[in-house]
Amino acid sequence: MRITLLAILFSTMISSAFADTVQVYAAASTSDALADVIASYRANQGDQIVAIYGGSSTIARQIQSGAPADIYISANEAWMDHLAAEDAIDIASRHDGLTNQLVLVAPRMTELEYSLTGDVSLADALGEGRLAMADANGVPAGIYGREAMEHFGQWEGVQDKVVYGDSVRAALAWVARAEVPLGVVYETDAIAAFSVVIVDRFPAESHASIVYPFAILEDRDRPAVLAFYAYLTGPEAAAIFRMHGFGATDQD
Repeated sequence: MRITLLAILFSTMISSAFADTVQVYAAASTSDALADVIASYRANQGDQIVAIYGGSSTIARQIQSGAPADIYISANEAWMDHLAAEDAIDIASRHDGLTNQLVLVAPRMTELEYSLTGDVSLADALGEGRLAMADANGVPAGIYGREAMEHFGQWEGVQDKVVYGDSVRAALAWVARAEVPLGVVYETDAIAAFSVVIVDRFPAESHASIVYPFAILEDRDRPAVLAFYAYLTGPEAAAIFRMHGFGATDQD
């Protein structure tokens, strides 16, 4: 019995010694879904998958500065294009896999009712309150949000009332804690947070298409990275992402 236990322990140690660690730098809005994808993959694989989440702009800059990322998931195409222009990604691996929708959310217990196409301006609906958004100068959710409000002619009136987070999840947290009356987030964020409700949805034509490209970083195509990437862009992961509210692009 002791010999058997020692053999199992030795086998586990050997497997751990040869297991690889894959680092995925991903947009904060993918955190819940990606955690489930990783858990599903890890159930049958020995390699360790580590996810680092943040605003797409922040993690793209970290990658530029030498962060040891193996895979990058961006919440918009511009930041992936930026890394591609720097020869930081394996162009052949790029895959536009997910879509999302932009929504206006409020704390769950709110009595506020608001329509983007109604007669009341967003600034008036906020009153003395603030609007939570991701950074409109760099984070995709904030960029989309600004575009959408410009589309409705609302940006000029509301921009002085905006409080910015470094990621869409930071903006979501302010709404969930009822620190602000309204926030602009992705629909998947709203689905993930019981403490918020969707007040209205921004129509797709009010902003650029919300597409999440994936890519392997240049010279990071180790077997463990390729194996996880194949799963990440495959049908099982796609089903998990859909369960969390993401849509699929025409490529899937």
